[in-house]
Parts: sequence; structure tokens; C-alpha cells
Amino acid sequence: MDWLWVVIIAMRAASPAPDDRWATRLTELDDVRAEAFAAGDPDLLDGVYAQGSRARVVDSATIADYRRRGARVVDAELRVLSCRVLGASRSRARLDVVDRLGPARIVWDDGSSTALPRDEPSRRIVHLVQTREGWRVAGVTPRRSSRR
Repeated sequence: MDWLWVVIIAMRAASPAPDDRWATRLTELDDVRAEAFAAGDPDLLDGVYAQGSRARVVDSATIADYRRRGARVVDAELRVLSCRVLGASRSRARLDVVDRLGPARIVWDDGSSTALPRDEPSRRIVHLVQTREGWRVAGVTPRRSSRR
């Protein structure tokens, strides 16, 4: 029966479900976001957020705050645990996402590091828009989980 799982995984890789494609797109955007935090460079967020995105303003301020204190945040990748398409067109998508921050840490200018507290999964609605540069995050809204 192990061969069956190999076939299923290969088929999903060749033709992923729409939700999987959006989760992959979010992961690609988040890789750039994590790079911005690790480099302490908020300009890299242009590759993540649409112009005017409030989430970009928040991330830029966080990166700048850490830089002022002589630090960067590394390994700040969000892991998409689930992604469900609520609506999508050629130019917009609205996704119900559950994600969790990986084991991020702060690296200080003196080379020491401090682990950030482990994050619990967060549920949010992510709005993406198609721009000339590609898909970008237009907005993020926290959402309560329906699980109790």
C-alpha cells in the first residue's frame, strides 16, 4: 500500500488542488517576508505586500524597531497549516488561512541570540491582489477559529 501514497503525492505535485496552489503562493510570499526580517530590510517587503497594505506598515515598523535595538529576526517563516479558498478571480483572492510561526529567534548585533516564544496557530483571512509584479498581500484580518 505504500506505493499508493507515492502515486497520490506525485499526482498532487503534478496538479495540486486550488487550495494547495494558494498555500504555495502564500509560502513563496512569506519566504520573502522572512528574508526582509532576517536582513533587517523593510524594502524587501515590496515583494510581499500591495501598495497601501496595513500589514506592510506593521511589518516595516517591527523590522525598524528591531534594527534600532541592534537586532534582526531570523527563521520567521509562517507555516501554512491549512488554506481554503473563500473566493478567487484573475485579480483577487480571499483565503481562510491557519498558520503558525516557526521557531524564530532574535539575533543581536553582538552575535548572541534569543528564542522567541513559540506561537500558537492563528486563523486569518488573507486578501491577495494581482499586481504587475505578481500576487501581493493586500490585507490580513484575524478570524476566530470555529474549533473549541
